[in-house]
Amino acid sequence: MDEKTLPPEMDPYEFILENIDSVPHLEALVLLWNSRPAGWTQDELASRLYVPQQKVADILYDLLRVGLIVKSDETTVRYRYLAASEGQDRLMTQVDAVYRRDLVRISTMIHSKASPAIRDFARAFRFTKERE
Repeated sequence: MDEKTLPPEMDPYEFILENIDSVPHLEALVLLWNSRPAGWTQDELASRLYVPQQKVADILYDLLRVGLIVKSDETTVRYRYLAASEGQDRLMTQVDAVYRRDLVRISTMIHSKASPAIRDFARAFRFTKERE
């Protein structure tokens, strides 16, 4: 995710709605944000998030795909928050704060969204329309 992808002063609720597929996705992102610059292994994240290894692998893949985290190329692979810009860091500060303050509201908002597969399908049409 680069500066062009994130509008200046993006609303943290809008960011969550558009970019976060599940509560474990948000938990992983916030955990990586709060422990920066330290990294976590997939096993450590699975243990901390209380979700199966395969689910953590899917979460990490999704967060890598949108450019919010990076994967180390060390012998022991670690995942870290990617500080792509000052604007993104400010947004993550707000995301962390609203998640702590409005846990129920954020969780309900995430659970009420369409499934990730449906959103990906809709995004494909949105990108096609924008190119025309």
